[in-house]
Order: sequence, then structure tokens, then C-alpha cells
Amino acid sequence: MQFRISDFEFRMRRGGVRRAPGAPRWPRADPKSEIRNPKSPPPGLPGLSLVEMLIALAITALLLTATVVAVDVSFRAYAIAAESASTQTATRMVTHRLLTMIRTSVAHEPLTPGGGVILYDPDPDDEDAVLDQNTMVSNYIELLDTNNNHIRIEYNADEHRLYVTTTPYPWTATGQTRPLLGGVHLPEGVDHGPFYLHRRIDRNGTFVLQRATMDIVVEPDEDNTLPVEAGNTQPVRMIASTMPRRLD
Repeated sequence: MQFRISDFEFRMRRGGVRRAPGAPRWPRADPKSEIRNPKSPPPGLPGLSLVEMLIALAITALLLTATVVAVDVSFRAYAIAAESASTQTATRMVTHRLLTMIRTSVAHEPLTPGGGVILYDPDPDDEDAVLDQNTMVSNYIELLDTNNNHIRIEYNADEHRLYVTTTPYPWTATGQTRPLLGGVHLPEGVDHGPFYLHRRIDRNGTFVLQRATMDIVVEPDEDNTLPVEAGNTQPVRMIASTMPRRLD
């Protein structure tokens, strides 16, 4: 071997290695001594088998199923509570309004068999108002307010709704009908109507209303319930009674 130092040039004739001027003076690293990627697993490490993967998938499916069931139960519980609260609130408001109208009105019908009404002549064939001892059982009630406006509250058995019709005095125009409460049903065993009008005879010998009672069962309206949130909401039974002002 011959070594010659000239302008930082190093030559090895036997090895055939020549380092150019300006090249680094450290030796080339051995590829076997390079540091491996710490993220790569060492050779020979076993992975997950097919059985282990199936077991992991089964456990994951069970956990997801339990989560979905819990969420569904919570949604249904919330829907039941919301529907029940809404139904009770609407029923109380309508009942309070009806009792106030009956309490402050000056005339009430029907008080005689055949449905004697205020605006029309009595109809003996009217089956919507029947006499049970001294109480009229009817699916409607009519009254006059303090301004002589005619008000009729009627139960529609086909639509399961309460409607209110207001005809202003002097009763020449057509009355305006509006829905009052939906989801209304009669209690079990009741066939004629939800209104009970107990009558009495005043000093003039005519029948007047002594006490009015309303007995209805209200279920959540289907229009306000989503199928995905439907629950087994219990119906609300409302029984309310009031007496009108004594005018005699």
C-alpha cells in the first residue's frame, strides 16, 4: 500500500477506494448496525389469530347492542313523560275553561228529554240527550254567556274531539266552530256522552241547571307523536264538576 497526502486526497490503490476532495473523512456506516424503526415489530412476534379476532368482534357487537338498547329505552321514557305532561296540561286548561264558561253563563241546555236547545226547537227523536232519573246525559252542552252569545260544546265520537261553536248575539250569523281538545274518549261503560247535567226546578217552575259534571278520558293525540318515540302512555281521566251562579 502507498499513501500520499496531497491536497487532502487519500488514495488506496489496492482496495480501489478513492475519496474525492471535500468528501467526509468518516467511514461509511455498516448497514447491519443501523438503528431499526422502533414502531416496527421485531421479527418473529406472533399476531392475532382468526379465533381471537372473532371473539373481539363478538364482544364489540354485544357492547354496541347494549348501548343501542339503553338509548332506545331512554328515548321512549322521555317520549312517555313528555306526552303525559302535555296531555295533562292541555286537559287541565280545557277543563278549567269549560268550568268557567258553565259557572258564569246564564242559561244551559239540554235540561229536558229530546234535547231542548236554546236556538232550536226540541227534537223528541234526539238521542244525544237522554234523561237518567233527574240528570240529563248528553254529548253536548249549550249555554249563554253574559253577552248573550250562544256557545255549544259538543263531543264528536267519530273524531274523538271536543268542538266549541260560538254564535254571537243576535244569533243571525253562522256560528264559528273550532276544535277544543283531541284524543277524547268516553269512559268504559258510558254510551251517551261525557256531560251530566243535574237539573232542578226554580221558583218559576222551570228546569234550571244545578250541577254540571264532565267525565272524559284523554289520550295523547297521534298528530303530536313520532313513531320512533311512541311509548305506552297511560290515558288521563278527567272528572270535573261545577255549579252555575244561582239566579233565582
